[in-house]
Amino acid sequence: MIYEGEQISAALNLTTDTVVIGSGAGGGVSAYHLAKAGVKTVVLEEGGRFQAKDMSQREEQMYPQLYRAGGQQMTSDGQINVMQGSAFGGSTLINAADVTPIAPEVLAHWQHHHGITEITEQALAASYKRVRAQMGVAPVKQNLINNNNNLILDAAAKQGIKAGIFDTNRKNCIGSGYCMQGCAYDAKQGTNLSYLPQASELGAQIYTDVRVDRIEKLKNGFYKVHGMVIERGLRTPKYPVEVIAKRIILSAGAVHSPAILKRSGLDKGLPQLGKNVSLQPQMVVGAQFEQHQQMNSQRGIPQSVYLAEYDNNTVEHGLGGYRIEGIGGVLANMVTGLPGIADQHKQLMQAYLHTHYSLLLIPDQPSGEMRWKYKENGAVVPIIDYKISDEWKSRARDAVRNISEFFFKAGAKKVYFSNHSFPVLESIDDIDKADLFEISPGLTTLISAHVQGTCRMGTSAAHSVVNQNLKLHTDENIYVIDASIMPTTASTHTMLPIMAMADYAIHKMLATS
Repeated sequence: MIYEGEQISAALNLTTDTVVIGSGAGGGVSAYHLAKAGVKTVVLEEGGRFQAKDMSQREEQMYPQLYRAGGQQMTSDGQINVMQGSAFGGSTLINAADVTPIAPEVLAHWQHHHGITEITEQALAASYKRVRAQMGVAPVKQNLINNNNNLILDAAAKQGIKAGIFDTNRKNCIGSGYCMQGCAYDAKQGTNLSYLPQASELGAQIYTDVRVDRIEKLKNGFYKVHGMVIERGLRTPKYPVEVIAKRIILSAGAVHSPAILKRSGLDKGLPQLGKNVSLQPQMVVGAQFEQHQQMNSQRGIPQSVYLAEYDNNTVEHGLGGYRIEGIGGVLANMVTGLPGIADQHKQLMQAYLHTHYSLLLIPDQPSGEMRWKYKENGAVVPIIDYKISDEWKSRARDAVRNISEFFFKAGAKKVYFSNHSFPVLESIDDIDKADLFEISPGLTTLISAHVQGTCRMGTSAAHSVVNQNLKLHTDENIYVIDASIMPTTASTHTMLPIMAMADYAIHKMLATS
């Protein structure tokens, strides 16, 4: 059964075998396989359940309902917008639906630098296959690639550089372009449409609008999960929730899974909890073309094509370099960071229909840390401290140079980036200005859609939080299964890696329990 908060009119007191906290990529997959194995399972999700009929396709309405902090969760210096889904289905409800495995170089990097010998391509192969089948993964269809994305493919082919088309977990997509505001057509097969309904049919009890505050260890080896039924929207507490369970699976995301552990006093003996944060920052790129070259970025699949020429993934560093990926469909969220004020910004927006938009994605090394404040009503206020390294800034300037050249050769008349001091480039002769590209709070506006690393996986409690089974080093029956377990940035898109890790971990857990 799936119970929504508005259906709950009194305190909840439940008993189960396993509690899954969170319903996104990690929680959804975990709940399904536990229920399929006959394990009595309760899922607790802080966000609400929104179905196709609820998706209004209006940013000002959907962002507050589907995103953590309404899509305005920021690093402590205000430079990076850390975006996360917070609803039934988690970030699988609002992501770009790109299905990308962990790069082989990353897995090799984890083995050589973090001792991760069990999570290999061979070990994950069966999990990847099951996940892809469950979500109906296939390459993006050509008729759904809009002009905005096709421009990358065409220009890359003419310039002899590497580009590709994403795989996606969409079914019967009509190309509305509103993917990041929740799909009103049930095309995107997130956990809200794939794993969770099936878990419910198999016996899992799923509760939405329930925030988990802390975990209490009981003397008999069991746990008591304490939480609150909350009012949807304002998220104010209504009724207390207590669930007694033998096993806990934390899948609340890289911001809130460690927050729950910290508040529960379960951080003792885990000095790396909340540390080693990767944000994989991205910035918007605009390339203005002639007026007759309509980009149509608001329709079709917003993000379907990528430029991989500059990836530079290595065993030494894992993901490196940078790439661009076409983007669209979220106009307000993109254009607020574009350069200029008043007339200059107005002029850029008047050229919207014949401007190509991409996201420039630059993988990082773990360089952040999280702290949390707790309100009297139980809500968590994350403080995300993150330092951009000089090495990352150097790659960003290199990207500004090479990506500008790429678009000018493709016929662009102007190229610009989400930076309020760097000028709009007027021709290929301007690309030497890349050395002047300043990266600092208030000037450069960045986005993170792939926060990772706060409960990193490793071989010891001194250097990590969970082991290679994704179980806490310090506890026999608490697991963390979400993006927080990644030792470094795992992939340009993290949905498939998280789902595969969940599938792998639950199958291993069930085989040994």
